[in-house]
Amino acid sequence: MVDIVTSRMFESFNRFSLNQNSQTESLSTVSNLKRFSQDHRNKRAISREADIKIRESQLFDVKENTIDVQLPRPKSILRLACQNCSMTSRESLINKTTERMALRNMFNRPIPGNSFIARYMSDICYNWKMKNFNYVLPLDDCILEDERTKMSIERMTREQLDDAKNKDDESLYDRLLEINTKRATKLLKDLKSALNDYVLRCSNWFFHKMFPLFLNSVLVHPGQINMIKEASKSGLPLIFLPLHRSHLDYLLLTYITYNNGIKCPIVAAGDNLRLPFFGQVLRGLGAFYIKRRIDPVEGRKDHIYRAVLHTYMHNSLKNGNNIEFYIEGGRTRSGKPLMPKYGIFSVIVDSLMDGTIDDALLVPVSMNYDKLVDGNFVREQLGEAKKMESVLSTIKSLWKSINGDYGMVKVDFNQPCSLRELVKTFKSTSENGLCEKRTLSSTASTSSIYGTEVLPNTNKNIIENISRHIVFDASHSTSVMATNAVAFLLLTKYRKGVVLEELATALDILREDLDYSRKELSFQGNSIDVINYAVEMLGPALVRKEIINKKKFIKPQVELPNCIELSYYSNTLMPHYALDSIIALAINYVDNKSGLIDSDHLKEAAHELCDILQYEFIFCKPCQNLDQTIRYCLDDLILRKQIFLLENETALEAKSRRIAQQFEEDEEDAYVSYKYQLNDDADVHNYLQFYRAVVHPLLECYAVSAQTLKHIVNKTVLETELIKDILDNLRMQLLNKSVLYSEAVSTDTIKNALKLFVTWGILEFHNEGKLRMYYFKKDQDSIPVADNLYTRINKYRPVEV
Repeated sequence: MVDIVTSRMFESFNRFSLNQNSQTESLSTVSNLKRFSQDHRNKRAISREADIKIRESQLFDVKENTIDVQLPRPKSILRLACQNCSMTSRESLINKTTERMALRNMFNRPIPGNSFIARYMSDICYNWKMKNFNYVLPLDDCILEDERTKMSIERMTREQLDDAKNKDDESLYDRLLEINTKRATKLLKDLKSALNDYVLRCSNWFFHKMFPLFLNSVLVHPGQINMIKEASKSGLPLIFLPLHRSHLDYLLLTYITYNNGIKCPIVAAGDNLRLPFFGQVLRGLGAFYIKRRIDPVEGRKDHIYRAVLHTYMHNSLKNGNNIEFYIEGGRTRSGKPLMPKYGIFSVIVDSLMDGTIDDALLVPVSMNYDKLVDGNFVREQLGEAKKMESVLSTIKSLWKSINGDYGMVKVDFNQPCSLRELVKTFKSTSENGLCEKRTLSSTASTSSIYGTEVLPNTNKNIIENISRHIVFDASHSTSVMATNAVAFLLLTKYRKGVVLEELATALDILREDLDYSRKELSFQGNSIDVINYAVEMLGPALVRKEIINKKKFIKPQVELPNCIELSYYSNTLMPHYALDSIIALAINYVDNKSGLIDSDHLKEAAHELCDILQYEFIFCKPCQNLDQTIRYCLDDLILRKQIFLLENETALEAKSRRIAQQFEEDEEDAYVSYKYQLNDDADVHNYLQFYRAVVHPLLECYAVSAQTLKHIVNKTVLETELIKDILDNLRMQLLNKSVLYSEAVSTDTIKNALKLFVTWGILEFHNEGKLRMYYFKKDQDSIPVADNLYTRINKYRPVEV
């Protein structure tokens, strides 16, 4: 066919040629073209055969080997819901066009018109045009006449009557009933919110004038805000669940929701904030005040308070109000996320279970600050009692804040997730035995609303899993500030100081590492500029700048008490590297100096370290398997850091084999033990040293806490006295260099260690009023038990740092 087309083409050309000689030339050209065409067909055939052979060879390589290609990991700024347990929620409310939008500073407002008033009184006009919501708050009669409240009053009255000496007095029951009814009325008056549009408008104007005095910006992502807006159109209540860092959190979330046309939530606030004037303003902004501890009344559970709080929240949800509460309970004193408290959240779940609401949308929120507005928590970490808030201290704090520079605040909203979907998922996985079995046991306090008759026991596991999932999601969506990154590098790699240029190189590597891990950074630009900004923000009390040999030298203050405050900023990144650090410590423990490390021994050591630090970190989502998470982390270290070289296969082949194991019917049967070859490269050694330094301070505190327990054998001691003894021991060992990290001196870490020892069945405690008494369990009360506990933890502490 090609020859025919070619011939006719040249025949047409020759027909119109004026030169007869050209016809002879054209005929020879045709024959040449025929030969060329035949050669071309032969070459194409050969090429096809070669292509087939190449493709077959490549297909064989794909089947038998792995291709050394690392694809870029996609990073979404929308903070999508978990694909394991909330797939339906994950597919909703997404608009990819808004994801590419730049961050928005809440201080930058559009001018609401072109008129003279709009231009020169823009803030007043802006507030005047804000969307007005109808906040339907629960009525007193609805709470007090509710069956749950009436039954609690009746129950308390009968218990008091049974304990009374003059039980035969016929009027006593009526008097007790009247007293308890009046008490319920007073509790409700102290509790309830007074959220209204007038206070919101006035406060919004005030906040817009006050916040820029000490904050450079409050950054949010428009895509995240649009998801919240779309979710609010569903008519379901939004449950905002922020991680708690500062008292400013309350105001910022209300400020952001109000200025974006989202219905402001009522906010669960501690009753320590119910101050004259300030408490009333917060109440008008949506605060309802709850007790930090539900203290017993005359030796009994306070049934009335529990019922009033429970009924108030039920009615608030029923009326369509959004709710905000801090699932950690209080502010973090260490910079790390706290383990969740289950009390308030159990009421939300109960409202779903009993049909009060059809569903609710959970919105995990994280806020991070360049510099904490609340000051620091050094005094509390060193064992001093918390100073209660007062009007005078609040005024002083406001004045100090207004005259300071605290940089910027980054607020991240996770994708709203259906509570009903999460409950259904965890209920089905629990019934099928698919949930990850944890060593943690529930230690719900009798002073909490959680674990009482308010909540059925069958739902506790579901509530705990969802709560831990929320903290995990919010923690991993927390943006990294410049102060966090610089403080982290200084405390883990350069405690003795570093030249500015070397620190900038390390920051470049850290930024690449965090970006690969899809961790959001709230700073941009040249690393040297970022470091200078962070050092200035942290101040000379935490980080000093010196000139040595005409070079800028950055040196952290690693002595007490300054180091504790610096570690607060560093600890924001600690959960991100916790599992890497645990693997590095496990390697140090199982290394037999031959360079070969058994995978089973490494896994066992990593699991035991996770068990030791179970109150410090949530290592994986409740819908994930810890063993798999450790394996994936190990694969990542092999691929990117080349820490290990497998004895019989490459790192990529090992990862491919692990992925293939996921498709096996029984993964445990498919798993085979193998050997790791430790890489002797100097960079690998530095990586391991860096990773070990992340959680090493925690291990030091835990080990010294266990060591100090020998002093209470055959004794019963107050919690405050035991913590003081441990702190004194830590300080002493810090002086003689037995403890290497000043930040190991931490009251919060000591309390977590004591919780662990109770969970392990070594210690017990009981409460005498507001005092807690610790002592050894009856069958554990001996010096050898204390020594074994110390050895169990101390064996993982690396000798070299």
